[in-house]
Amino acid sequence: MGLLPGLVALVSLSVSAGSDQGPTLEKLRSQGLTDLGAFSLLSELTAQVGPRLSGSPGAAKAVLWTETKMKTLGLTDVHQVPCTVPRWVRGDKESGWLSHLGRRSKLNLCALGGSVATPKGGVTAEVVEVRSLAEAEKLGVRGKGKIVFFNRGFDPKLSNTFEAYGGAVDQRVGGAMAATQSGAVAVLVRSMTLAKDDEPHTGAMRYGEGRKIPAAALGIQSADRLSAALKKGRVKVRLELSCKTLPDVPSASVAGEIRGSVNPESVIVLGGHLDSWDLGVGAHDDGSGIAQALEALRLIKKLGLKPKRTLRAVAFMNEENGLRGALAYAARAKTAREQHTAAIESDSGGFMPRAFGASPFALERARQWLPHLENLGITRITEGGGDADIAPLGPLGTALFSLEPENQRYFDYHHSRNDTLDKVNPRELEFGAIAMATLAWLLSEEGL
Repeated sequence: MGLLPGLVALVSLSVSAGSDQGPTLEKLRSQGLTDLGAFSLLSELTAQVGPRLSGSPGAAKAVLWTETKMKTLGLTDVHQVPCTVPRWVRGDKESGWLSHLGRRSKLNLCALGGSVATPKGGVTAEVVEVRSLAEAEKLGVRGKGKIVFFNRGFDPKLSNTFEAYGGAVDQRVGGAMAATQSGAVAVLVRSMTLAKDDEPHTGAMRYGEGRKIPAAALGIQSADRLSAALKKGRVKVRLELSCKTLPDVPSASVAGEIRGSVNPESVIVLGGHLDSWDLGVGAHDDGSGIAQALEALRLIKKLGLKPKRTLRAVAFMNEENGLRGALAYAARAKTAREQHTAAIESDSGGFMPRAFGASPFALERARQWLPHLENLGITRITEGGGDADIAPLGPLGTALFSLEPENQRYFDYHHSRNDTLDKVNPRELEFGAIAMATLAWLLSEEGL
């Protein structure tokens, strides 16, 4: 029969990659798929901590959990990187009612992160529907005293759902700013999802100078009902939100490492963001990234491997509504007596990995390692890599890499109550962790 299929694959991998890392990387793969440690870590984080919105008690608990877990895993120089973060609280009142043709029905909605509250008792007004920020800005007197309803959904023809998200999310972020120009009293935004359920999806929004109006996201079925009613005549909505912004509070990102044996001053970061929105438990966004970064170093540690360069896990705080943890980490890195050679981030969910995005100057080198990654689901290395938390390291000359998993289901859960542990497949999550460990090991041993 000749060589066994597994041995053939291993020999082919080593030869095609043109390096001697094949046996070590096969050990990482085998150990990871045997242990499924990433899912165990994610289970602990979501069960013991839960939602982790910046500035909340949950976020503070997450910092302590991560610090303890890094020490338990045997990482060294475990420490907090302080930052000051916003403190927004959803409140206990969050409701919407549609009135049309003498009938009243409930709308499923949630406040957008950073929104102001409605006046006591809520706000009731006619609704005007728009499809873009530009259309809202041009409403003029037609928008005065109205609730502006942004109803441009994801483009379903786009294969990449992150591209579809990018084409719609400006309504969530800037809708309130655009609507205030016409004298609107509130905004409603179609949730950022392709799912056909009625679960609303929150997310960050911004205000400009001057007047601030409340903003909420509608579940997709509620948005469709509102739009259908508007086609038949005048519609009123009553909106009540009790959210508020409190003074900023101290918080921190958390870092821990395996120190390099040859070039310890050369640092390779593996990370995700520790904070999450408050509706679900942040299993995919971004508990998965935290679990994968920790698992990658756990595997290397368990196998007794000694990386040439320092491998550092970083759990960044406040990605969702401020990025202050990433900025504080980058500011410290700028003055440290070390060089951040590379950074790898996972912030696209814990699904089966398909690609890595890479900084342009690192593309050629990374593509030489593709044979080592193909049996982990990685089929391509694309130009990119600048995920939010590691992007501030780019100006320091750091090569940036982003894990890009299968993306069709991510926005079904993103920023909603649907983002729970049962939506994560343990093996898919582990493949992503092993892919991060593999890339980090190759960067450590062979360099750019």
